[in-house]
Amino acid sequence: MKTLIQSLAVALVLAFNLEANSQCRISVEAPDSLPFLLTLNETVINQAPVLAITFDQNLSGKVNFKAGFPRRPELSFSQVITIKKGTFMSFTIERSKGTLKFVLTGESEIALPEFTSEKSTEGDNPQTVSNHTGCYPVADDLLYQSMLETVAAQHFESKKLEILSEFASTQCIRTEQLREMMGVLSQEDNKIALLIASKSHIYDPEQINDVLNEFFLARNKQKAAEIIEANR
Repeated sequence: MKTLIQSLAVALVLAFNLEANSQCRISVEAPDSLPFLLTLNETVINQAPVLAITFDQNLSGKVNFKAGFPRRPELSFSQVITIKKGTFMSFTIERSKGTLKFVLTGESEIALPEFTSEKSTEGDNPQTVSNHTGCYPVADDLLYQSMLETVAAQHFESKKLEILSEFASTQCIRTEQLREMMGVLSQEDNKIALLIASKSHIYDPEQINDVLNEFFLARNKQKAAEIIEANR
């Protein structure tokens, strides 16, 4: 857990595929000594303790924020905060009058993209229908690039794999993106672990055999091929 906390010391971005007209974007930071777990109402936002987190969520109005501190459980607290839809709200966890609280440090309007269903798109213009055969929609490019930058800042491959696997197991990615993510890793066993993490999260599974080119050792290429076949 300690290595995961350190690897996510920069902002961890989580995206939920929700309708834009009710979304907001929230950022929370805590002191270096207080990695936290965040819960909004009954929704758990992160499973591993982090020092900073940024995410999109489908909510507005009065929301119960709860910060839990695995290292210092006696400091855990909750606070009701009013959230405005279509805004980016930044908070820090600070001590005020002897107790911890969420302090608003920034608020601005944001324009989140609207998602149109394939059915309605097909009726309006067949040329724009997405040809995906797997998951949908693909993870936001900025989110993907932010994750890669976070990975590039890590010194240990185990940390890189943790962040890459988290992204691959929670986002919808293209085969070419999975190959790029594999290219960050030098150990083929870790590439196989990343392939396993991406199960059911590939936008274009008809192209998935392309990842076999990322393996040099025949036994690893064969193992990867077996994993792909088992996932079909």
